[in-house]
Amino acid sequence: MKSMRIIRRVLVAAAAVFIYSKTFLASELFPRALQKEYTDTVSSIGTTITTANPTYLSGPYGRIAFRLHKLSDMTVNPPGKYDPVLKHQCRNSSDLTSTLSDRGVLDFKVSISTDLNMIFIGDSIASQLSQAFDATVLEPHYDYNSNSVKRHFHNSQHFPEVAHICVTESAPIRGGGVSAYMRHNLMISSSSMKRRGVCGHGSKLWGLDVVDSLLDYQYQHPVSKQQHRYKSDNQSDEEELSHRSTRVGRFNAAILKIPALGWIKDINSVTKEAIIEEIDLVGKYFGVETVIISTLTFSNNVKTLDDWEGIQKVNEMIRQIAKSWEFSPTKGISVRLILVQELANFTNQLIWTNAKHMGYDVDLDFSINGWDGMKASFLLDRFERVSKYFWPPSIPMVCSKRPNGTNVRSCVQNKISPDGGHWCTPTLGPRYSASIACLLGCVYNGESGYLLGVVDTFNIVNKSVRVCEDECNQRFMSLVPVDDEWIDDGATLYSRSSP
Repeated sequence: MKSMRIIRRVLVAAAAVFIYSKTFLASELFPRALQKEYTDTVSSIGTTITTANPTYLSGPYGRIAFRLHKLSDMTVNPPGKYDPVLKHQCRNSSDLTSTLSDRGVLDFKVSISTDLNMIFIGDSIASQLSQAFDATVLEPHYDYNSNSVKRHFHNSQHFPEVAHICVTESAPIRGGGVSAYMRHNLMISSSSMKRRGVCGHGSKLWGLDVVDSLLDYQYQHPVSKQQHRYKSDNQSDEEELSHRSTRVGRFNAAILKIPALGWIKDINSVTKEAIIEEIDLVGKYFGVETVIISTLTFSNNVKTLDDWEGIQKVNEMIRQIAKSWEFSPTKGISVRLILVQELANFTNQLIWTNAKHMGYDVDLDFSINGWDGMKASFLLDRFERVSKYFWPPSIPMVCSKRPNGTNVRSCVQNKISPDGGHWCTPTLGPRYSASIACLLGCVYNGESGYLLGVVDTFNIVNKSVRVCEDECNQRFMSLVPVDDEWIDDGATLYSRSSP
């Protein structure tokens, strides 16, 4: 537990906060050009600079803070460390295109410190992204044998390639919080709820027993005799710690991923009512007050342009649900705020940029409303189908250059997707995790450290959160390069909604 002692030391040397004030227009091929648009508006993302030990707490900034690190920094986990599923891994792939390799685009790792309890829910794509998030909140010495990391796997004897993670729970994470994941292939609904769940590959059920096991999980939380004080650099690391057994009890936030086409046979079945039911049930059974919903991404199961248009309609529905959500304590629903993570915007920019590099006729003006619905037929350029179980992937999604034939073996793989369904977490994981930390900071890093407590001014709070939400998505769910001084320059980042 030495790392927990180090955490309390670092913030004594923190300097004053300085605020960045940039907004971005994604309109040119090279990402460095995306930083050319500036405004005089105050940014929602602040930083502090410290020269002390690189381990840190979120406390002085609110309840969640994060750092960006060079890829060579071995004090931070690689994004794929906690995901052992072979089909998720991107091996023998080519380097990223020169555009995607530009400084500050994808060349960093992330570490996060938070005391929040977070639950990720969704299919295998959600599982790999949640494990990438775990890599940011766990210290490097933790592995699968650590007492603080709980994993449960489903392994198929007949189809080993479909082995997957059922449940994970890591506690305490850096900062004292909890990070957990529950697999569910479809939408959470009352009709699919059972007393005991089954984590089979094609299971359509979710179980209250799994929910209870996540809430009842006991872990040893280190408590300092000077819990709310920070030691100076010349104090000993050997401060005596006591430990209390802590039950998770409830989660502060849920990160939901609506399952991809494939699990959902008809995109039109994803209705406003179904999304709201999932939000309500997650609030009821997990106790969450904040929900983040990731927008739906392209995958190999998008077989027609009508499917693609349907996904875009669902994404707009998600945005409207978030904006119009009204907290009503009289209804017994705990969810107060819904945020949108623009994951589709990020992954689409990756695919479009890669397609342009391969020679496809695509536009890279990401500032145009609905740009990802224009000239999108290139997405359907696929390999020949070789299995009745798996739809072939889109060539510009998985290849780094045009293949010579229609067989997948003729493809030189890129570092975006291994199979057209999952993602290369070393590439996407850092920005995904940073965006989650940034979005949660919009809610929990208020002046009182808990913005959700401001119930009487909810409309004002909601408006300020939306401004912060938008900047988090522009900064991290896009190819906009991060500021050079944010990476390995002693900068701790935190988002905060203006009052």
